[in-house]
Amino acid sequence: MSASSQVFEKWNKKIHIYLGLYLLLFLWLFSVSGLFLNHPKWFGGQPQRATLETQVEMPESGDPLSKAQNLMGQLELIGEAIFREDQKPGQFAFIAMRPDERTFVNVDLETRLAKVTHVEGNVGQMLGNLHTFSGVRPIWGERESVRDWLPTRIWGFCIDALAVGVILLVASSLYMGLRQKEKRLPVAASFVIGIAVCSFFIWGLS
Repeated sequence: MSASSQVFEKWNKKIHIYLGLYLLLFLWLFSVSGLFLNHPKWFGGQPQRATLETQVEMPESGDPLSKAQNLMGQLELIGEAIFREDQKPGQFAFIAMRPDERTFVNVDLETRLAKVTHVEGNVGQMLGNLHTFSGVRPIWGERESVRDWLPTRIWGFCIDALAVGVILLVASSLYMGLRQKEKRLPVAASFVIGIAVCSFFIWGLS
């Protein structure tokens, strides 16, 4: 083995070990939350709902996001401001969304009365929400989906880093497996089976 190959082998092992340790908790988190999404009855419990009505000072100017943030400050809410496309006349409505809680805010523009509905889930539901939480969800029909909450931006960056890290981790594992001549056949077989099963769900069901 050449000197350059030895250096590559050394760094590949280091990257595999330390990258795996860094990604460990993230992978556990996605594994547990994935189990919750697939088997919600395992964790049980229903979201807790609470509704209240309170007077607010409706901002007269500004875009919808700045108005929502102003109202969230008045109502002591934190989270990602989500706007549904179907806004009713005479009302200003949005959702303050966090992985552990959704708060539906609906303000009557004439009376300045805000109806605030808190929907709080249990730990399993929070993990399930965290599994898919990105701050930008086309399902809500937002005209302009932006991440306006700092934790959401940080989480989005972490997910990008996790995706790249897993790609590197798999590539490192494949390289180390194929380098061992006596294990090339089972390594290659496992890799091919994984590709075949994944391909079935990506293309076979379309």
